[in-house]
This record gives sequence, C-alpha cells and structure tokens, in this order.
Amino acid sequence: MTRAIRGGVRVDANTREAIASATIALVGAVMERNGLRPDDIEALIFTMTADLTADIPPLVIAEQGVLDAPCLCMAEPRWDGEMPYVIRVLVFARRDRDEPVEHVYLAGASAARP
Repeated sequence: MTRAIRGGVRVDANTREAIASATIALVGAVMERNGLRPDDIEALIFTMTADLTADIPPLVIAEQGVLDAPCLCMAEPRWDGEMPYVIRVLVFARRDRDEPVEHVYLAGASAARP
C-alpha cells in the first residue's frame, strides 16, 4: 500500500547550498523517522515558497544521488501570513496500512501549519 508522509523545512537563505542542505536534511529525516529505505519511496512532490529561486529540490535529489524516484516541484501559492523560505514535501512510500507514519517538520517549519 502507498502512504503519504508530509514534511517541511525552513531554509536559511536563497542559495543553492542552503536549498540543497535543507532538501537533503528533510528527505533524510522523513526516511529515518519512518524507517524507510530508498526502495520504499514511490515519488516525492515538493513545494517551495516564491522567495526560494536559487535551486529546486528535484534537481538536488538528482544531482546528489539521494534517491532514484520521480520528483515534482511546484510553487506555493502566496497568502497573507505565509512563512518565508519554506520547502515542503509529500512523500509517497510503500507502507502497510497499520504502520504509523511520522510527519516531519524541521527548523521551525511546523509553525507554517495549524
């Protein structure tokens, strides 16, 4: 069965290095906290706030060889009260229905969600 796991991370700056570091940390934390192996990942959907323009997570994943899974990236809609410099991910992973999932928010990103 495929399950969806959410995650988010605040990025320190709009640089390739900061976006890469945050992306790798986020994906790694989702995998570690949920006991996932690379083969468990079916696909990843990333969103980014509009102020992040120096790189995109799917390129980081491909260039760094983090995972061999399909990735998609979209811009977050602008809204009043949005938190700046945030990458979010929705990871589709093979998990049994009765296995719990842990959604992962790093570097203050949890404040972006109620």
